[in-house]
Amino acid sequence: MKPPVPDCRIWIEIDDFMRMFDWSLTPTGIGRVQMELIPALLDRHGDRIRLFRLGHSAGDVRTVSHREVRALVARMRALRGDTPAKRARIRVAQALRAARRTVGRWASAAAPGGHARQFATDIRPGDLVVNFGASWENPHYAAALGALKQQHGFRFVLFVHDILPVSHPGLVSPVHAPNFARWLTAMMPLCDAILTPSRATRVILEDWLAEHGMAIPAIRPVRYGDGLVAPRRDAGIAPVCEAPYVLFVSTIEIRKNHLALVRIWKRLIEAHGRDAVPALVFAGKLGWQIADLLRELEATGRLDGKIRVVENLSDAQIQAAYDACLFTVFPSLCEGWGLPVSESLAHGKYCIASDATSIPEAGGRFCDYFPPTDEDEAYRLIERALFEPGFIEKREAVIHREFAPVPWTQTADQIVAFFGELDGRTAKASLQAAQ
Repeated sequence: MKPPVPDCRIWIEIDDFMRMFDWSLTPTGIGRVQMELIPALLDRHGDRIRLFRLGHSAGDVRTVSHREVRALVARMRALRGDTPAKRARIRVAQALRAARRTVGRWASAAAPGGHARQFATDIRPGDLVVNFGASWENPHYAAALGALKQQHGFRFVLFVHDILPVSHPGLVSPVHAPNFARWLTAMMPLCDAILTPSRATRVILEDWLAEHGMAIPAIRPVRYGDGLVAPRRDAGIAPVCEAPYVLFVSTIEIRKNHLALVRIWKRLIEAHGRDAVPALVFAGKLGWQIADLLRELEATGRLDGKIRVVENLSDAQIQAAYDACLFTVFPSLCEGWGLPVSESLAHGKYCIASDATSIPEAGGRFCDYFPPTDEDEAYRLIERALFEPGFIEKREAVIHREFAPVPWTQTADQIVAFFGELDGRTAKASLQAAQ
């Protein structure tokens, strides 16, 4: 049952989420979270939820229908992305859609009308506005939101997925770190409350706020859901690798620590022989600061073909990749949560993961962990999984028997329940002020 909550409206600001459909074939990270969470919120609490887009100023506001968002999500989930010709057709459609939206935004800016008026008419003082996305992509976001908040008297809740660009600046894109720091500093005074995906992220954020002399609002960890909505097993999907393989799902960037796995696979081949060692599949888009990794892969012929790199997998292909792998690995140096870890478990697959930041929260007692800089320990765990008879079967039996995947609808309910707590606090404060 849905938790009982007061009847304030919940406005979700989704501009970066909508722009994702103009360029991405395979959403990852925050885009993936929104693609699972927003439909779950609409399914469970749609009568209270309104959607809107905020541009570069408080006057650039456009309401969005539930139907439009559901249709975009459904089309994205239906993509197979399995042929270059099909990808090209999708890219053309995305470009046309983006152009239409740009023209529409120019028209709205030139003659503010229905969308902005509808927002101004419908929003009420005390309503909750929440952003689940990557609003730092809009350099005017904090100023526009602040002006809008002052005009309408709503409360604002921000979902902070991580603050790695300020807590681990050397592990993110060099141009992103200072931009993120400016955004975070500007956004914090606007927040009446904050959501995080993990306790670890909450602690890191609280420490950063205290260090910078900022007030610490109510911060509530809310666990991501596990896996993709409506998983499907499709016999027509081509395998990512014909040979037995271990899977690493992640954007290929320095923070994810791919190069450590390359060195470990070298050692495994030296110790056990090439034929005894399965392939290692890197499933993810190429990212930043990976020159050393690419040089190593080029110099070794991807360890003579033992390492495969596959990009832009569709949902169906990701499902198939998890289903067919021996087990998964996730050696990341730091995370806000660790979606591939919990996704692996949701598919019944054992995972060997880093013990950094929030990752043990994502995997719990169902994974084995190693310090991300301790390659000897990582090697020991991976070697045991590969060569100890019956080990994987025992670990998977425990996962199948005892792991209970968290549906995204549960995440949605927890968020709305927290909003109910905020309503209760606001009402109590108003009563005390009146007395």
